[in-house]
Amino acid sequence: MVDAIVCDLDGSLMNPSSGIYVKEIVRDALIEVQKKGVLVILNSARCFQGVYPLSKQIQMQKFGGYVISCNGAHCFNVKTKETLFEYSISNADASFIWEYAVNHDLGVGYSQPDYFVANKMTHGFELDMHNCDVDYILTNHMEKYLKGSVWKVSISDSKSRIDSIYDEMKSIIELNCNVKVVHSTDTMIDIIHKDCEKLNSVNRLLKNLEISWKDVSSIGDGLSDAPVLEASGLGVTLENGCEACKKVANKIVSSCYEDGCIEWLKELLR
Repeated sequence: MVDAIVCDLDGSLMNPSSGIYVKEIVRDALIEVQKKGVLVILNSARCFQGVYPLSKQIQMQKFGGYVISCNGAHCFNVKTKETLFEYSISNADASFIWEYAVNHDLGVGYSQPDYFVANKMTHGFELDMHNCDVDYILTNHMEKYLKGSVWKVSISDSKSRIDSIYDEMKSIIELNCNVKVVHSTDTMIDIIHKDCEKLNSVNRLLKNLEISWKDVSSIGDGLSDAPVLEASGLGVTLENGCEACKKVANKIVSSCYEDGCIEWLKELLR
């Protein structure tokens, strides 16, 4: 038995872009793990409002647990409802990115604690909205709603348009802002604080909790998950996980998200 598990969502616990709740069989297994005293840490690229509903579904408010969202930008204690730490983008940087996107006729939006603000609705934003319990505000006046921490700015358009402008966009934005630009999906670019990373945030949380990496098991499938798997005592990926994850994982489970996740959790309960 381990002390804590670190769970990526899309492509690990659930089918990508499948909403805000895991299947009942996964929910029940995660609750059973918590009953055995294992701490659950949800660690996702999704914005907070796309992870928090799942934490309530698996009763983390009862057992205790943590949500790390936006690729490590925000860490939240589900039981106490307190933010432990965050890596936020400055208002000046958010404004620069917004202006750049608008000048290039791209969709752009930023995540706020209470809503997501965008200049227009794109296919990428529609998928994101399906995965989040958050209202979308469409506006040409981004500064009007710029009132809380900005954990992530996203730029969205068609795959062909994103591919054609990505290198130039990344160079200009990273040169002028204290951020890093990540090509997260075919139709979405995510922009986060330069120091923001899944591994860094999990490491910071584990140090606060005085939990050793050797007593942690993690599951993930994407490039940003690979360093977390490598650091863990038991790193797990799926058969259809990226090559970087397969290279460092201690165990590879079924490519079916629910089956693979259950296989991993059952092993932990033995």
